[in-house]
Amino acid sequence: MSYDLNLLTPEKRFWITKTSNIPRRFWGVGAEDIAKDIGDFSPDITDWLTDCLEGKVIKSIGGLGETGVGLLFDGKPGMGKTTHAAVTLTEFIRRLPDSQEEACKILGVQSSDYTMRMRPVYYMTFVDFLSRRKAMFDAEPEERRALQREMDGFLGKAKEDYLNVRLLVLDDLGKEYGSKYDDTSFDEVLRTRYDQGLPTIVTTNIPLKNWGTQYSEAMGSFAHEAFSQVRLEGDDLRGKR
Repeated sequence: MSYDLNLLTPEKRFWITKTSNIPRRFWGVGAEDIAKDIGDFSPDITDWLTDCLEGKVIKSIGGLGETGVGLLFDGKPGMGKTTHAAVTLTEFIRRLPDSQEEACKILGVQSSDYTMRMRPVYYMTFVDFLSRRKAMFDAEPEERRALQREMDGFLGKAKEDYLNVRLLVLDDLGKEYGSKYDDTSFDEVLRTRYDQGLPTIVTTNIPLKNWGTQYSEAMGSFAHEAFSQVRLEGDDLRGKR
């Protein structure tokens, strides 16, 4: 492991281990570990993280081509897409300034919402996202309200701004059933977050050039606007770590 969680500030440690849903196997894994495994940590990711930390991506005013733009990791199975996505989240938290004032500017959040309960980053598979959304249909009223509140946070439109996830990973896009409902759900979460200036990180085995066929021509076109593509190629990395 390239860093010790215990050396992070209490807020950063809590966000990684308690509120982010990042799988435990990625705690303490940093860009240095990926570089050691495959030779480098993509400069495209580093540049994107730099833009985020300079306040150009998250809830920035204007910034056409930067504000709300996320990352799309695509490639064959075993290329380390999930690892890259999860580590991108933890690297963002690690590199946030320890100064609350500076961090609030980067996150686009009021100081009153800068607490351990906020979710600067969040990881989930797209299938999990769909499952949580569908669970609202049969839930009792009180549970439905709680699920809706959480869903609004994923979409970036919750009334309580601390619930609005700044960087959201949707892992394994393309493993869902492919129904019209599933396609519409993906379209909604991506466009809503983008319009709110909140970037989404997606991993998928479906090449970006095939999105027009897999989803729709409109989504295929929009994806070029909403993502910076990081194509992962090479040998199967499973079992290396």
